[in-house]
Amino acid sequence: MAPSAKADMKEAVAAAKEVFWVHGFDDASIEELVQATGLNRYALYNTFGGKLELFLAVLEDYYTERKSLFMTTLGDPAHGPMDAIRHVSEFCITEMAERGAGCLMCNVAQEVGQHEEIVSERVKTYLDEIQSAKEMALTQAEERGELNPAITPGEGAALLMSNMLGVGVMARNGASRRQLLNVFNTCMAALSVTKPHEKT
Repeated sequence: MAPSAKADMKEAVAAAKEVFWVHGFDDASIEELVQATGLNRYALYNTFGGKLELFLAVLEDYYTERKSLFMTTLGDPAHGPMDAIRHVSEFCITEMAERGAGCLMCNVAQEVGQHEEIVSERVKTYLDEIQSAKEMALTQAEERGELNPAITPGEGAALLMSNMLGVGVMARNGASRRQLLNVFNTCMAALSVTKPHEKT
């Protein structure tokens, strides 16, 4: 595939992501996708195969972007593992608040996963890999003495996933960025080592 064609496909996937994020899979019409991507109906089907295949491409792009952001931050010496978790989570929370549509992955899990096995399997794979990445970060935090010793990295990763799913539901129901951050910060406080008050 020529570089220009790859760029056009990436732009089409990015545009389709906005449509699916706001309207969901079922309510996103082919006409809306055609208008958003700039591809005519024939080109859209010829390039992706159909609405479901385009949706899967959107999910892949969404997951890859967040994984890349997380791993890049985690590998940066200027950031610790807890910083990496916070950085990516705040990035996602800002997106949710701006769209008022929650987390794309959470939305998919509730909607399409119920009647499309391939989507359900793909979402489960992505969520499992995200949880594994968080557990890896928390293992590093544990080694650095930054993780609450009452919580294992696996338990902490599960807590973070549950927290983000809940934040996604709140965002869909109109919660502000501040409200979403408050819920996330409470979770991070539970995971972090309690530092003694400095003497003044």
